[in-house]
Amino acid sequence: MLAVDTSTPSLARAYDHLLGGRANFAADRSLATRLQHMYPRTAEVLTLSRAHVATAVSALAADGVAQFIDVGCGLPTGPAVHEAALRVRREARVVYVDRDPAVVSHAAALVPPTVRVIEGDLTEPEALLWSLRPMLDLSRPVGLVLALVVQALPDPGLARAVVDVMVRGLAPGSHLIMTAGNGDDGRLPDTVAGASLAEQDFESFFSGLNLLPPGVEAGLVLRGTGRKP
Repeated sequence: MLAVDTSTPSLARAYDHLLGGRANFAADRSLATRLQHMYPRTAEVLTLSRAHVATAVSALAADGVAQFIDVGCGLPTGPAVHEAALRVRREARVVYVDRDPAVVSHAAALVPPTVRVIEGDLTEPEALLWSLRPMLDLSRPVGLVLALVVQALPDPGLARAVVDVMVRGLAPGSHLIMTAGNGDDGRLPDTVAGASLAEQDFESFFSGLNLLPPGVEAGLVLRGTGRKP
């Protein structure tokens, strides 16, 4: 049985509340209210990011991609990656990854048995790739989702390095689905201390990949999807 500390607020559960989910408690909703006061566009940033990811995952699943990894997943509030993938491709495999063990335990209780949730850290990409091998066939195309996570890394150089390792570890025909908050309006509480990404910084993550139309989109949230040749 899952034991959840309902008295201590969780950022992942606060985000769940801001996205309209139900996997949250009074302490989390209080935190969400404070976050909205400090960062008034938090809910909008989260919603735009989720919408891009869900649309991209659905399109890739329709195009034949049957494996997806969501790193830094938080809680699988709808529209979630597994929902978008399985709606189009019933045999799709989805692995959620988060570095917070409490989030991993809670998320695992919210997804179907066929969907895996594991502990892992984007800053250790080689170890992360290795841990995925029993669950996914990395010799076949994979959709890698990095939604609002690279900003949490200390600087753009490190972020590009770890993302490059992840992408190089995936088979040709794999895809990178990525979002990041743009400028001060797109800042989130867990990325304030991290890198501030300009549009050209964001585009650099897709170096060596074929950007899918409409390419990198700017605005409150930077978003794009690239295909590995």
